[in-house]
Amino acid sequence: MCKKCKKVSVEALKMENNKIVRDANKCIGCGECVINCPMSAWTRSPKKYYKLMIMGRTGKKNPRLAEDWLRWVDEDSIVKIIENTYQYVKEYISKDAPNGKEHIGYIVDRTGFQEFRKWALKDVNLPKETVERQNIYWSGPKYDY
Repeated sequence: MCKKCKKVSVEALKMENNKIVRDANKCIGCGECVINCPMSAWTRSPKKYYKLMIMGRTGKKNPRLAEDWLRWVDEDSIVKIIENTYQYVKEYISKDAPNGKEHIGYIVDRTGFQEFRKWALKDVNLPKETVERQNIYWSGPKYDY
């Protein structure tokens, strides 16, 4: 492995059987390995993949950062997940929500991530490259008002 491979910040490249391989669990898709390889050993796939982060929210009441859920997911899957999420919200939105509006993060907090996941992935065929976090636990302060 050359010095440039060793310098890549997320350490997604490693040697296996005398070959450099990419660890999909560490790779963030930045393309630094492609740009910096002096041997042009890496190329970008012509396929487009995305990272889907969910349930971040701002504001004074219980803010939190979004969490990675799916990496290396295709556009068609994301569109279907969004469509399914509308159905999930329709089913579970609080009947007492002011003006009929409630942040989806609060709905997921109430129903649990696995229920959201079940609805969001209904009839979705994720590409084999997709890396999914099976559970997401949000940290951060919870305020009682």
